[in-house]
Amino acid sequence: MKTKIISLCLSLTFFSHGLYALQERHLIIIRHGEHTLNATREYNTNPKHSGYKVAPLTDKGRSEAKEAAERLLTHGFDNRSIAAVYVSPLPRAVETAEILAEIGVYAKEKIKVDKRLIETQAGNREGLNKDKYTKDSWYVGNHEAKSYGGESSEDVRKRMTAVYDEIEKKHPEGHVVVITHGMPAMELLDMLDQNNIRLSTGEVYVVPLADRNQIA
Repeated sequence: MKTKIISLCLSLTFFSHGLYALQERHLIIIRHGEHTLNATREYNTNPKHSGYKVAPLTDKGRSEAKEAAERLLTHGFDNRSIAAVYVSPLPRAVETAEILAEIGVYAKEKIKVDKRLIETQAGNREGLNKDKYTKDSWYVGNHEAKSYGGESSEDVRKRMTAVYDEIEKKHPEGHVVVITHGMPAMELLDMLDQNNIRLSTGEVYVVPLADRNQIA
């Protein structure tokens, strides 16, 4: 029998499923808090590129991370039940992860940086304004991505699927936290739940962690 997936946005619908949620393995997907380049809408994806700028969290972003931590703790997700934490290597994601650790959601030692959780690579558009190139930066076709040496939506989905499958097999018990970026989170959620969910900065989404072949 396939397991029906239950997607729970903590800030909206988690309350009615709280008891059930803590009885299962879950993947806790978090988009990092707001960072200093969100307002300017610059591509900020590759620290090795000459156009890259370090973009730490803003005051609002730090507050968003704290609010995410408080929601998780309120619903019983803490170091006792969280088995592992996987984080994008970009500063805004690492800083978000560290704030959650400081507040007590999990031990800092559980944080593992996974480069596959990084933002969609922008190629030679790094550091440039997104609005000059697209009306919807949440989707990138294969042909378009190749034209500037970046990643397509399909590329992102493949790496996020690989991360999910590895996590699901590696952690047979406990919940797992993933802290990533908007588009990678969207591709992961769409792969699991066929639902085009665009997380806001600091938003948390929880799904059962199970073999993908058993998810309906």
